Amino acid sequence: MEKDVTENTYLFNPGYFVGERSKNGPLFHLAQRDSQSLKSVAETYTAPLDLKMALIQTNKDLISKGIKEFNTLLNQQVFSDPAISEEAMVTVVNDWVSFYINYYKKQLSGEQQEQDKFLQEFRQELDTLSASFLEKYRNFLKSS
Repeated sequence: MEKDVTENTYLFNPGYFVGERSKNGPLFHLAQRDSQSLKSVAETYTAPLDLKMALIQTNKDLISKGIKEFNTLLNQQVFSDPAISEEAMVTVVNDWVSFYINYYKKQLSGEQQEQDKFLQEFRQELDTLSASFLEKYRNFLKSS
């Protein structure tokens, strides 16, 4: 039951009567003071949470952008003769992964533990894309 505490009403705390009908009673003023204190505490502690959530979303957006860019890079590759060896292509792709990881690592924000988590997820995504690309390259080498 939610009502304005300035009304002449009963105050309830999940099923328990904690107030009285009169705005002049001592319990009413205690409840009103406690309500203001709780509001102040809630505002104090949700602000960092809101900032943390914003940083997490920013990091997610950044990693998503990096994955799209890396995928675009891989899709732009044209296999032609003379082809480089499979080992050389693995080295090139690993260098690209390292470049992307290092580039986006500098742009992440938040606590180190959160940054490490995002970088780990980012690396896994890049490794998955790389494996698919290298498989296509192996097939190209076999067909040439």
